[in-house]
Amino acid sequence: MDELIRQFVDYLRQERAYSEHTIEAYARDLQQFAAFYTEYANQVPLDVRQINRIGVRHYLGMLSEAGLAMTSITRKLASLKAFFKYHVRVGSLSTNPVALVKSPKTDKKLPTTLSEEQIARLIDDISGDGFVPVRDKAILELFYSTGVRLSELLNLNFGDVNFNGLTIRVFGKGAKERILPFGKRAAQAIQEYLKIRRREFGQVNLQDALFISKRNRRIARPTVQKMVSRMLKTISDQKHLSPHVLRHSFASHLLDRGADLNAVKDLLGHTSLSTTQLYTHIRIEKMKEVYKQAHPHGE
Repeated sequence: MDELIRQFVDYLRQERAYSEHTIEAYARDLQQFAAFYTEYANQVPLDVRQINRIGVRHYLGMLSEAGLAMTSITRKLASLKAFFKYHVRVGSLSTNPVALVKSPKTDKKLPTTLSEEQIARLIDDISGDGFVPVRDKAILELFYSTGVRLSELLNLNFGDVNFNGLTIRVFGKGAKERILPFGKRAAQAIQEYLKIRRREFGQVNLQDALFISKRNRRIARPTVQKMVSRMLKTISDQKHLSPHVLRHSFASHLLDRGADLNAVKDLLGHTSLSTTQLYTHIRIEKMKEVYKQAHPHGE
């Protein structure tokens, strides 16, 4: 089982070009399943060919009894489906024990978003002319101006930014390239950051990371996550305030101002329009709130 997991991880890294964060999540899911099934089947080492649909359902039941959220259970099942589908395709295994196991139904939660006023306050509240506050302001501006994923922002190089055309080049899931526009406010924030960076760390080359730490290294995921979450908590008391909230707000505000749904889909890098349609539900909920507050029979 360990060898099959290693082969699958290599496939995700080399052929699918998944981010290390995603690959680690797949590996954790598969290792957790292997540990459960080894005990369930009372078999050391585990013979992968003995894994069956009933055992997989017991695994999902165990996760549910442990109190795991349905969305997390669905993701773990998706990891198993991808794993077995790959090994059947390449001939490592002859059968797929999870092929007919249905994913549990989950209620899709509406994305957490901020208002335009909150976003403006968030960015305006960053004060100071040192390297860190100026860098953080540029990061927040770029998040909101382009709707990029955290992994996409972390992987940006200086050469991916086109200041003349006001666009950036990002590589999304599966290393799919897309070009995103950004506005003059983001351009000014990035240029201010680069000005201080050059003063403190010297010339910036095209292949250098766009955003770096105080140690002149590519900025780390936890650093950005903690910074953004901390800043978001100053202007909102909602739960789950992560960098993704800025991506959600980017999409929601575009639709509020009349943007075409397909255009928003392309900007976000979604493969399916149904994913983007979640943001239309936010607009409906907002309209309901306005109706309840303003109409005499709204209640």
